[in-house]
Amino acid sequence: MKKFLSLLLTAVMLCSMMSLAGAEGEDYAQSIEWYEQEYDVVVIGFGLAGATAAITASDLGAKVLVTEKAPQGEEGGNSKYAGQVIISPLAESHDDFMAYYKALLNDYPDAASDAMLEALFAKASQNVDWMTARFNDIGQEVDIRPFHGGFWGEYPELPGVENATRIFSPGAPFSGCLYYLAQDNVVARAENVDVWYEAPATHLIQDPTSKEILGVQIEKDGQTLNVRATAGVIMAMGGFQDNVEMMANYLHNPYTTNQGGAYNTGDGITMALEVGAQLWHMNNVAGYLWAVEKPGTTRSVGRASLNAGILVGVNGARFISETEENRHGKVNIGGRWMTMPVSSKNWLVADDAVVSTTKLVGIFSDGNKEEIESGWVIKAETLAELAEKIGADTETLEKTVEAWNAAVDAGVDAQFGRNMDGVNKVEKGPFYALQIKPTQYNTQGGAKRNENAEVLNTKDEPIPHLYSAGEFGSMYADMYNGGSNLMECVAYGQIAAESAVANIQK
Repeated sequence: MKKFLSLLLTAVMLCSMMSLAGAEGEDYAQSIEWYEQEYDVVVIGFGLAGATAAITASDLGAKVLVTEKAPQGEEGGNSKYAGQVIISPLAESHDDFMAYYKALLNDYPDAASDAMLEALFAKASQNVDWMTARFNDIGQEVDIRPFHGGFWGEYPELPGVENATRIFSPGAPFSGCLYYLAQDNVVARAENVDVWYEAPATHLIQDPTSKEILGVQIEKDGQTLNVRATAGVIMAMGGFQDNVEMMANYLHNPYTTNQGGAYNTGDGITMALEVGAQLWHMNNVAGYLWAVEKPGTTRSVGRASLNAGILVGVNGARFISETEENRHGKVNIGGRWMTMPVSSKNWLVADDAVVSTTKLVGIFSDGNKEEIESGWVIKAETLAELAEKIGADTETLEKTVEAWNAAVDAGVDAQFGRNMDGVNKVEKGPFYALQIKPTQYNTQGGAKRNENAEVLNTKDEPIPHLYSAGEFGSMYADMYNGGSNLMECVAYGQIAAESAVANIQK
């Protein structure tokens, strides 16, 4: 018996060695059943980063596929919903830019390197020229103009802020103008760029020995397609704000609503982990802001008027000033700007004197009558009844309102320091509650990359032929300045494409 087991073990070991030798001795790419088409570069995601990468790779002579999870008309990720303003520093502001963006990183462990910031500046300082040339080339002469006097520093106390944050836009805020112009540029390059819609990437195809990324597995028209990428794959897949489990695991907050792209479900994170990529900045988010979710959906429909009443958490107590200064979701707690705390359920509580005369949300009906009738706005004759309906502690809610009314009379919010000028008491029934939810501009986490947009493994080594751009693995580890994500999309979209196309020459 022992002899038999010994022979069996030897046979297994020999088979394993032969299998390994065979894998090392053959071209792994030839063993895969590829889809009939192959490309130089495959770009995953059709937001601003993906569009920029496709434009750049095409202009460098590459044959490009852009594969997009969303149906046509719903592509764009968060880029389409962003403010459409992009940080575009002047070339002479290099030192201020470096000082400011290093200060935003706040000495955070595993923050972006100086080399990454230098690469970002080199591209961003050419933003206006890069955009103007391409937009005008497709017959759309665009007035790219500065906003807010040409600079927009959210952290005026940090070094270099005024010269570092020059901000430009090709049109009205929140119009999608910058994204649509980039998309039009991709369409204008149809000879070199194919775009697939409703074609989610599901897996990266990796050589098991060299670890080189050979292509992408894509679901399209009910089929699983193995698509070859001879020069590289660029992951521009956005964040994970629409993935409840990831929001819970990485940000400790599954209770959000969404005002951005509806297809940012963190698919890239799973794919990156499968090939040994390192993740970073998973706990950073450009948010939260207070929004109202339409019942039966996961979409926000607008901001609530927080001046209308008191903001209370799931227990019925206030936990933050309703008008706390908010810098892209960061509030000052103990001298540090950090992600705004939220409760699992958050309610705006007001009385009849306010609700009958003030729209709680801009799209609501006069006096909020339709929303009250539908139950969107919860109505109760007493605070005790309201507490029961929203699941709050009755005594806590009543004491919260009592303390609030006393603060209005005194003109001082001793609890959170809110400015009490012009605020209303909550004393005249019926009483009302509107659930509001935290929403974010975008998550920042994803696969870690370097100054060449190469995705790194857990040893900080590049995974061959794998690149990333945009908010998927964004470089912002701590504080964030508006317009910086779009800057990063355009800068690292170019860098990723240049790095990938360089493989064609090798």
